[in-house]
Amino acid sequence: MNRSQIKHTTTTMLIRCIDIIIALSLLILSAPIIAIFSLIQKLRLRAAFERIELLDQQQQLLIVYRLAGDNIFSRLPELLQVVSGKLNLLGSPQRFSFESGTVVTLKPGFISFDDAHQKMGLNFQCQQQALIDAHSSALSYLLALARITIITALGSQSNLPQSDTFELFGARINNVSMDDMLTQVMSAATDNTHVSRYAFVNADCMNIAFDNDTYRSSLETCKQVFADGLGMRLAAKQAGISLKDNVNGTDMFPLLCQQMAEQGLAIFLLGGRAGIAEQTAQNMQQQFPNLKVAGTHHGYLADKQLNQSVIDKINQSGAAVLLVAMGAPMQELWLQKHQSELQVGVAMGVGGLFDFYSNRIKRAPMWVRQMGMEWICRLLAEPKRMWRRYIIGNPLFLYRVNRYLKQQGAGKAAQTPPSQRALSTQELAHRLASQDLAYQKAVLTRVTHKLALRLNIVAKRIVDVVVASIALLLLSPLFMLVFTLIRIESPGAVFFSQQRAGKHNLPFKMWKFRSMYTDAQQRLQKLQAQNEMQGGVTFKMKQDPRITRVGRFIRKASIDELPQLWNVLKGDMSLVGPRPALLSEVEQYSQHQRRRLNIKPGITCIWQVSGRSDIPFDKQVQLDIDYIYQQSLTADISLLLKTIPAVLTARGAY
Repeated sequence: MNRSQIKHTTTTMLIRCIDIIIALSLLILSAPIIAIFSLIQKLRLRAAFERIELLDQQQQLLIVYRLAGDNIFSRLPELLQVVSGKLNLLGSPQRFSFESGTVVTLKPGFISFDDAHQKMGLNFQCQQQALIDAHSSALSYLLALARITIITALGSQSNLPQSDTFELFGARINNVSMDDMLTQVMSAATDNTHVSRYAFVNADCMNIAFDNDTYRSSLETCKQVFADGLGMRLAAKQAGISLKDNVNGTDMFPLLCQQMAEQGLAIFLLGGRAGIAEQTAQNMQQQFPNLKVAGTHHGYLADKQLNQSVIDKINQSGAAVLLVAMGAPMQELWLQKHQSELQVGVAMGVGGLFDFYSNRIKRAPMWVRQMGMEWICRLLAEPKRMWRRYIIGNPLFLYRVNRYLKQQGAGKAAQTPPSQRALSTQELAHRLASQDLAYQKAVLTRVTHKLALRLNIVAKRIVDVVVASIALLLLSPLFMLVFTLIRIESPGAVFFSQQRAGKHNLPFKMWKFRSMYTDAQQRLQKLQAQNEMQGGVTFKMKQDPRITRVGRFIRKASIDELPQLWNVLKGDMSLVGPRPALLSEVEQYSQHQRRRLNIKPGITCIWQVSGRSDIPFDKQVQLDIDYIYQQSLTADISLLLKTIPAVLTARGAY
């Protein structure tokens, strides 16, 4: 036996041990479920197990048993076949006895990459190589099992409906498979009398569409818009829809080139830096020698004459398909603007696709893409350019999706008219049962929400006390220095106290380092006409003559707010919350603005880390109200961390 055979045998034995250990562990954990289900079935005088006929890798009949019925536990008894060695834990897709003809090299598995690809919308990817790689070593096998566990948690549910379209942020998203998408594109490519525009959207694109009406309207004028990436799959899942495929431009490109080469159609590549489109074309022609590239050009077309000459070049090239890689939203806006001038059958924006196929940026390996985590590789490859898109953009997208779907659900419920048709006794009973179940779920949701809210309040208070105590101790030398400087510059008290509106508008005494002359309040009336704060409720003035020189510095550095740590320790304030307003300001609040009084005021909040005094008052209020509805311990910690650079840069502080 040579070294290669010894290695293969050792790997096979190790994988077999892994299968036995994991399968036995799962069987022990699931034994109570199987026993209870079997007992219930016996009491109902029904069979507890079903006999299933499969084919093994040698086309031989393989008998497995499952729990009767179709439920999430039905396949648990198959783990016995894993222990006995008839099934792999991870293997080829299971084939029923009537599906003979397909040749496979590995045993059927309890799970397979076929299941994983279906959940992550990668049905167009060949699973055979991934399966071979997984069985190449014990470590690869364990990592593959871990990947599939993650995929199972994140992927689409197969029992969800596959609606042809769904709406998100006002944009219509089409739910198609990669094969159907390519069929549509190839059909439209032959008609250059009318340009068919297509677009791909991921979480970042939808964040742009959320804020950019022009971009959103350009998506609405596309023939079809395709969902790309894990974020869109999670959004569709939250909307109760299962996406057929992860239809993205990067995976589509070689498939499209292959079909265009076979049909003799030409393609034009527009976008990227100088030389990127040309290199992409060369690489694809090496892979598909019959591919016709009608032309290429970089994507920097700010000059009007150059822009027009590129359009003329595209029209004269005879291209059937135009791919534009300028990034969202620029590529969609450019295509919408020039759609009537273009003489191609298909035009679509493809983002950073050329960077991958020109080899400027290495694409994530398949095992990363299987988990929908390709964005992590993009972040690692270009952290400076991509950190905001992924670190901030991804959580923001999921939050916006959740809020949007809740608003849509509430709107639909309010618009649904009562049924006018008569109900049968059975229908009425079914509806009442459904309503009762819905009521129970609603009660459980409310109880869970209240419990989570109470726990958050307790945790928030603990963090407030601990952080405020430590901060007061550590900052005591700074307090002494500021105390001395204030006393040297102007007479009067070092600390300034003022009645502010607390939770539910209950007044409390808020402390600050004095940053103004002692007669500042008397001089305020004369300065009201020079108020620079939009909205007129609060008073702010960049060159306020009432502020001392020391006061100007401690305000700029936000040191004047530090004594409020004492208010936090007392419980009048929190570290994070809406800024405490003057009682006179609250008198001018509208009913909507009074909602910021529903929680304790804080030292910092969303608008303090987003521009501070540069933000108009109405926007400040809205940001505070947004915080009230999304507050959590993690959100508080995030805002506290963001406060540090906001204070250091002093943006909007005066």
